[in-house]
Amino acid sequence: MDSESQALAAAITPRSVVKAVWKRKTFIAAVFLVGTGITVEVVRRLPPRYQAEAVILVESQKIPENFVPPTIQGALEPRLDRLKQQVLIGDRLWPLIEQFNLYSRSRRPRTREEREQTMRKDITITLDRGWSANRAAAFRVAYEGFDPVVTAEIVNRIGHFFIDENIRERAQEADGTSEFLDNQLAESKRDLQEQERKLSAFKVAHTGELPQQEAALLASMAQSKAELVGVQDVIARAEQNRLILESSLEAAQGNLRRLHEASRKRALEPSYPAPAARPETGSAPVPRGTSELDRAIEQLRSLRLRYEEKYPEVERLKEEVERLERENQQRPAVAEAVGPAPQTSPKTTPPLIDFDPPSADNLVENERIQTLQSQLVQSKNDIAGLEARRTRLVQEAADFQRRLQSLPVREQELTAITRDYESSKANYRSLLDKKMAAGVAANMERRQKAEKLVMLDGARVPEKPAHAKQIPYSIAGALASLLLACGLAFLLELRKHAFLGEWELPSGTTVIGRIPPMQTQNL
Repeated sequence: MDSESQALAAAITPRSVVKAVWKRKTFIAAVFLVGTGITVEVVRRLPPRYQAEAVILVESQKIPENFVPPTIQGALEPRLDRLKQQVLIGDRLWPLIEQFNLYSRSRRPRTREEREQTMRKDITITLDRGWSANRAAAFRVAYEGFDPVVTAEIVNRIGHFFIDENIRERAQEADGTSEFLDNQLAESKRDLQEQERKLSAFKVAHTGELPQQEAALLASMAQSKAELVGVQDVIARAEQNRLILESSLEAAQGNLRRLHEASRKRALEPSYPAPAARPETGSAPVPRGTSELDRAIEQLRSLRLRYEEKYPEVERLKEEVERLERENQQRPAVAEAVGPAPQTSPKTTPPLIDFDPPSADNLVENERIQTLQSQLVQSKNDIAGLEARRTRLVQEAADFQRRLQSLPVREQELTAITRDYESSKANYRSLLDKKMAAGVAANMERRQKAEKLVMLDGARVPEKPAHAKQIPYSIAGALASLLLACGLAFLLELRKHAFLGEWELPSGTTVIGRIPPMQTQNL
């Protein structure tokens, strides 16, 4: 830019622009009127365009949400945006364009994408608010075209596209939710079964050591200790009885040895017939064994001083005393059964050693020894059984004590396992409830009992063209004409290179004088 242009640009001020435009006001008015007239005529000659509109209502769920909560929630605006993207795709619009031969009247051929884009621009979707300002109750689908019948048909088709797509999308979302919950429920069930297996294995492995068994353990240990005390008392009494049986057996064996010694002495002495000294046939032998009876009576008397009559050892000694008394009474009968010794003639029979047959005392002592031996064996067996029982009870008491000491550790382990089990159980129940609710909601969606879109007012064939856009087009043309006229006027004044006023002079310029406007009179 040269210096002259820079000076000219610096001289142009808003006041200069206004002055230049005002000087050309007639020219501007003429251009404005001509441009506006041309614009109105062009707009008027445009082919008429018709607009059809359909109202689609958002119908609420027919079943109360307290009974069946919907799985698909949210405002209509985001869902409507998704539906708009899915409905106004080329695969849906192109069949309509081909069927009704839309946008084919053009000076130049259009591609498929251009025709689809033009149709999207002609489709208008607006929301209508209901009684709540925060919730949309309906929306309108409008389309503008050249044929009124085709325009109404296209609007109805697009409205049904929205309805069908909404049903398909809601059913797909409900089925997807149900399928997702099925997978989550299966995983939760496997986790719950694993936790149940761990809990069951823990209880089986630590039976008798669980916290809820503490009272039973204490009762069992107390019972075991009480039984142990009783067994120890029985063992003490059995040991005393064994000692008594051993002493009685030793006494009986001593008596038997003494009887055998006496029999051997009699057998070693020569036995000659002595009529006066031989006892008569049928005479009873002298009773023996009274010392055993006296000993038993003495033991019974000493035990009665310390124990009661029902004490086992006292009862046993009473039975033994009665038995010894019966044996003493039966000895004469045994002697008669043995019979008298055979008589020999002193003249014809040489002197022989006479071995007496077993006496009644020997038989009684043998029988008593056998009885004592069997009783002693039985007593030792009983003592051995009691000792084994006492050992078992001691082990049981120690085992109960060990279990009681391990209760705090088992309680902590069981708490951790139970916490995981309860958490898995609660999660499984929650997912099961959600799964059942999702299944009911999906069935409700398939039966179209949930929230849905309904064609409240279908598009009717428009009777008059849509003139709403002719006025804006005319106003836009008039404004463009005005701007064009002002621009041309300013350029014309700018080409004259004339001062429009003293404000255009550089600052500091001295004004020598001012010439007022002169009016000339034509002669």
